[in-house]
Amino acid sequence: MTTKTHYMKAYFEQLEKDLVRAQSLLGKTNHYLDAILLLSCHIGSFGSLRFPKLRDNEAYKKVVLEYSGKRAFYEQIDLLFFCQWPRSEFKDHGCYLKLKNHSEITKIINRNYGDENAIKSGERYIEPDEFIKLIDSHSFNDYDHANLEQYLPLFNNSELLYRYVRCQAVHSNQFPFVNIVHVMENGIRYEDNHAITGAVLNETASSILSALKDECIQEQKWPWEL
Repeated sequence: MTTKTHYMKAYFEQLEKDLVRAQSLLGKTNHYLDAILLLSCHIGSFGSLRFPKLRDNEAYKKVVLEYSGKRAFYEQIDLLFFCQWPRSEFKDHGCYLKLKNHSEITKIINRNYGDENAIKSGERYIEPDEFIKLIDSHSFNDYDHANLEQYLPLFNNSELLYRYVRCQAVHSNQFPFVNIVHVMENGIRYEDNHAITGAVLNETASSILSALKDECIQEQKWPWEL
């Protein structure tokens, strides 16, 4: 074992211990939200380590897509968020406003997947190719395929992970994907309302760290050197 490998293993062992502390909170009723906050922060730190030259949001989403082993899941489009976007806090956000014909596209979604209540209880998350194929097959005047393809990722799970989990938890102490169901004498019972749950965050963070560690040791490079 080289000296560099020895230091690398020690470095990642410490990161693993830090992550375990966050993971231990998942099973504690009163600390579920704390676990989500810490796990999302760990993912952010892994992104910064691996992609130090990128902006925070870019590094965060990139490390999730490239190292979590869950690219297909995180690239899925949340149909409910797509339909509800005009009522969300991002309704006036510059990048979202670049998407053309949102109302027309939403009508096509509703005709094929139902209204928002139907989407909640049915097929809520779909592959981006499936989304675009559907709209292409029901094209309308002024439909811009290239525009949809460019801005559709704004509605995928990796984007929602960054905006609604990482940012809301850290900056506003809010957890939109978790409902308080009941306050009991011995703790609070929570219920997830999105596919991005505490368990999914745990799996994501663990997989990223494991993949990053393996790559660094194999390449004999620190994360920021890769």
